Amino acid sequence: MTAQPFALIDADFADGTYKFGLTWPLATEWERSTDRSLYATLINIMRTGVAALNDTRELVRLGLIGGGMAPTDALRMVRTNVEERPAAENFGLVVKIVDAFFHGKGVPDADGDEPTDG
Repeated sequence: MTAQPFALIDADFADGTYKFGLTWPLATEWERSTDRSLYATLINIMRTGVAALNDTRELVRLGLIGGGMAPTDALRMVRTNVEERPAAENFGLVVKIVDAFFHGKGVPDADGDEPTDG
């Protein structure tokens, strides 16, 4: 069984609108690689308005993968549209990706109809 994101969001990024989502394995991959709590990081970002550069890069990359993009394509998108852009440009997107993982925004109902907010 393939892990599914708790929530998918559609967000404008780069040259279009893309799906983003975090699965449990992707979130734990991020926690292992950073040795930090994802939830504590979200709270810190919300309180301070500051996100580490690598956190922004990796959470957008993992969000694209969780949204269904191939890992190599996600890496290419991040290199072009995160690393080559002003750091603050993707701040709101990172908050949306992580918040959706914890709070379930955008979860489709059992029939696959429109997403609900919670």
